[in-house]
Amino acid sequence: MYVVLGATGHVGSIVADHLLDAQCPVTIVTRSREKAVLWQQKGAVAAVADIYDPAALEDVFRKASRVFLLNPPARVSEDTDTVERQSVGAILTALKGVQLEKIVVQSTYGAQPGPHCGDLGVLYELEEGVRSLGVPTCFLRAAYYMSNWIFSAKQARETGEFSTLLPVGLKVPMVAPEDVGALAARLLMSEVTETGLYACEGPSLYAPQDVATVLGHVVGRPVSVREIPSADWLAYYRENGFSEQAAQSYAHMTKLFISQPHEQAGIRCKGSTGLEAYFKGVFGA
Repeated sequence: MYVVLGATGHVGSIVADHLLDAQCPVTIVTRSREKAVLWQQKGAVAAVADIYDPAALEDVFRKASRVFLLNPPARVSEDTDTVERQSVGAILTALKGVQLEKIVVQSTYGAQPGPHCGDLGVLYELEEGVRSLGVPTCFLRAAYYMSNWIFSAKQARETGEFSTLLPVGLKVPMVAPEDVGALAARLLMSEVTETGLYACEGPSLYAPQDVATVLGHVVGRPVSVREIPSADWLAYYRENGFSEQAAQSYAHMTKLFISQPHEQAGIRCKGSTGLEAYFKGVFGA
């Protein structure tokens, strides 16, 4: 049995779909009974459980041989650092009580220790916690998600402009969620001896200015991009519904993302989905 966390999201759903396509027995974990029914109709077992409940997770993991771990993002209106570490703690506590054949951990480029740097710190702690278990594990670090631009894409389609906190000319690795999910599923099904750190990115580097150009092609209108100076980052996050704690954490994460090298250690895996193909899929173009 393969267990997939986060199967109702961008990446986890792709992992579960690939496993089902390969005729693997799959259990997805969700808090939503409605979404559970949808997955059952696809042929998966659906475990309705709270990610913050270690006992419930342990019961699901106990029936598994292999597990895909994805720590769900907290609502930005909350103290994201605290809430996301609570779910990491619950996942790790649950894993300590079971015997598994293999684990695949979803992580991020730039994962590093730190208490207030968003996913960079939270997912580093998840990596380290799983590593301490001694179970054969693949750590899959993903580049900047193309899906992070969906809000900006909708803004650009409506107004012809979008805002970014990244320097407009800064080219960084980006990746489509479906490419990450496909790699995660392959690693989950591969030999137990296939372990280690994997870096997943798309076929090209993109800057926000490139995003604007691509969006212009897809939405059929000129698109410009407005760079928000670092002095205004906190205000920008607050205006978009972030709690004070989340705004501070995300601003710090943004600073680290911009200032640090974007090359990632590990086995480098290139997805095939470019930014224009991704946006065409989002908009049905």
